[in-house]
Amino acid sequence: MDIKAEVKSVERLKDYFFVVPDYQREYVWKVDDQVEQFLIDIDNEYVQGAKEQASYFIGSIIVVQNGEKYDVIDGQQRLTTLVISLCTLRDLLRNCDKEEQLQVNDRKLLAKVEEWLSDFDIKSGETLPRLELQYEESSDFLSQLIENKTFQGQQSGSIRKMLQAYQRIFSHFEGYQQQSIAELMAYARYFLTGIDLVVIESENLSSALKIFETINQRGAGLNAMDLVKNLMFSQAKESQFGQIKTIWKQITENLQQCGEGDKPLRFLRYFMQARYHNGILREDELYKWIISKEGKEALQFEAEPLVLVKELERMSLRYATLVQATNDAGNWRDGGQFPSVTNIGYINKYRSRQHLVLLLALDGNCSDDVLEYLASQLESFFFFANTLSLQTKTYEQRFTQWAARLRNANDIETVANVLEVTLISFIRHRLNEFKQAFQNINHTHYNPQYRQRFVLGKLENEIRRQCGLVAKSQGMIQQMQIEHILPQTTRNDEQSEYFSDPLDKLLKVFKLGNVTLLESTINQAVNHCNDFATDWFAQKQSAYTRSDCVMTNLLAHDYEIGSNTALNRYKLRSGYQFEQWTPESIEARQQLLMDLAMDAWRFNGQRIDYEPAEVQEEAVTE
Repeated sequence: MDIKAEVKSVERLKDYFFVVPDYQREYVWKVDDQVEQFLIDIDNEYVQGAKEQASYFIGSIIVVQNGEKYDVIDGQQRLTTLVISLCTLRDLLRNCDKEEQLQVNDRKLLAKVEEWLSDFDIKSGETLPRLELQYEESSDFLSQLIENKTFQGQQSGSIRKMLQAYQRIFSHFEGYQQQSIAELMAYARYFLTGIDLVVIESENLSSALKIFETINQRGAGLNAMDLVKNLMFSQAKESQFGQIKTIWKQITENLQQCGEGDKPLRFLRYFMQARYHNGILREDELYKWIISKEGKEALQFEAEPLVLVKELERMSLRYATLVQATNDAGNWRDGGQFPSVTNIGYINKYRSRQHLVLLLALDGNCSDDVLEYLASQLESFFFFANTLSLQTKTYEQRFTQWAARLRNANDIETVANVLEVTLISFIRHRLNEFKQAFQNINHTHYNPQYRQRFVLGKLENEIRRQCGLVAKSQGMIQQMQIEHILPQTTRNDEQSEYFSDPLDKLLKVFKLGNVTLLESTINQAVNHCNDFATDWFAQKQSAYTRSDCVMTNLLAHDYEIGSNTALNRYKLRSGYQFEQWTPESIEARQQLLMDLAMDAWRFNGQRIDYEPAEVQEEAVTE
């Protein structure tokens, strides 16, 4: 079998004209799954401002030469996504050029992208796209996108996914342009030269399909998880083979049960970072580290392979349980065994996984109470980190170092002591920054809406806790609507002495202090309370008292329950009383919500503004 394999950057793929034959599967990547992960993975490798960049290996494609073109046997999903990405980059650069924002070298890069996407064939007199999709569901959409034409045909499921991918990638690239043209160009150069993939050329379709089967079904040494399995067999006694086989099957089933059976390397990577490796470990470095001198000394698999296999099984079960608890946020659940893990799914989005590194570090036999305690601290961490708009890169390295400190901890006291000098200190040193950020924060900062509702719901439940009332479930919270107290759309603005300035009104209407939770039926009623020529806020206050949400009830200044009750005492203590709704009222409520937030998201039982003895945050090697 004649096989040629070569690592090529995206830029060097212009040596080929690819064809996805009609018997291949259509484009199936989802914008909020594979496409989103594609962009995240690139961003995890790309470091803004760095002169030397680590390359990002995107995988392999298998091709067979067919005349002057190459049929794509495997890898059409990532190859199509690359082409869509370059179409978005071209369109974004052309827009910049129209606005005369590009320099001479910038235009040269634009020309390179245009040349990559298609080329004029002198022999046929036609412009040839770099990638041609022949399956029926494509309906020539990609070719028209490459030619910058508007698609007029009927949108199949495949076309809708490609269009959604284009829109998401365009928005992502545009984020770099909004920083500066120079940053967009730097990112574009990385995209073209820093992303690598292996192009495997086979002599014929038969041999290409055998390669495809080998890579995708048997691993062929390309999957580090399979390599570790084979390594364990090679080190074990023959009498242990049956036991290892049974245990490994359970590891696979654990990962499948949490929906990550096709992503075993994420588990393996987090396992190693949490329990053995010091620092960030990339997936393509996993096996190399495992068989290194350092890896062998840490893992001790040469002497006791079965011990490591059993630990992998135990941790895969914990990983699967925690992934499922995180995913519960996607179904508006409160969480059962680990409610704080589910809350992390709300506050840090339910596809987040960074918290698992720290939770996997704890002793393999520690109680659920210890896991839940650490998770509750991580929930608080992610609330503050998200409010501060901290990028994952800011704390990813620290997570691996904090995990090393948490290894084999099996009681709450030990965990609390480690947290005090690690992630709590990390947030406490940013307390003033947090206060400044919160004073001006909009509720849209916590997009998507399920996260907005979660944040408001957490504050609602904190009021309920302080008033001795029963907490509301996430099922109830997530069914409520976000009500703008100062309406988004108003009438007779000139009649308002407070909100006659359109710009000032726009700035105030989206402040977190201007929103609350409200049942949909009541929200529909108060939508008509928007005429500034009337006592619109008094009308809203009357409706707010009918809500089952305490933070909304209290917006009615005369709302009380009984005499000298916990709710009335809270109202008096907190200053939660507004006779009018003015810019000052919004600012005051913003401060009130910040105080509630510091009560709701505590660390080791204390508010973040609690002043303990001076604790120095541990240094981090970047």
